[in-house]
Amino acid sequence: MVKKRSQGLVGRYVARGHYDKKFIAQVVDEFLKGKPRQAILAEYSLNSTTLTRWLANSDLMISPRRIGPNVGMDLKRTVVRAVTSGRLSMREAMLTYGVKTPKTIEGWIKQLEQENADLVASNEAWMKKKKPNKKETTQDAPDVKALQKALEEAQFKIVALNTLIDVAEEQLKINIRKKPGAKQSND
Repeated sequence: MVKKRSQGLVGRYVARGHYDKKFIAQVVDEFLKGKPRQAILAEYSLNSTTLTRWLANSDLMISPRRIGPNVGMDLKRTVVRAVTSGRLSMREAMLTYGVKTPKTIEGWIKQLEQENADLVASNEAWMKKKKPNKKETTQDAPDVKALQKALEEAQFKIVALNTLIDVAEEQLKINIRKKPGAKQSND
């Protein structure tokens, strides 16, 4: 039975197996802040299974075994993107993905920044080596020439239609073009 009134921890409120929710939240919070599991178990005389259950069933839905020493690059990228884009704070990312310390995420950020810098450098070197192929120019492609001709024809038709509307408005003394903001009729 644990009672630490000086720290505000209440402990069990029934003699057998039931803990105060504030106590559970405090213990889970200490674990998430990086306090070693064994230290928590010893300090509060808890069973390892109890702490595991609290972590898995907490409001945060965190599995204490979710993040291990061998984390895949996909998960690292996901966490880093969430933190660097501002969708999650460092603390929220720790809670959401079960990362124990902020230093872990900071290390992932540095690792992925270095990886990105290496990729940029290699891509720049590759782009400098690649010479443009004269056959690939966009001006010589037959499809581009056909599209340019169709565009010229469409522009000519637009000019012709605008001229036709201008002449009709002048001769018939009516407004053919719709005025901006004109109300529609209720016919």
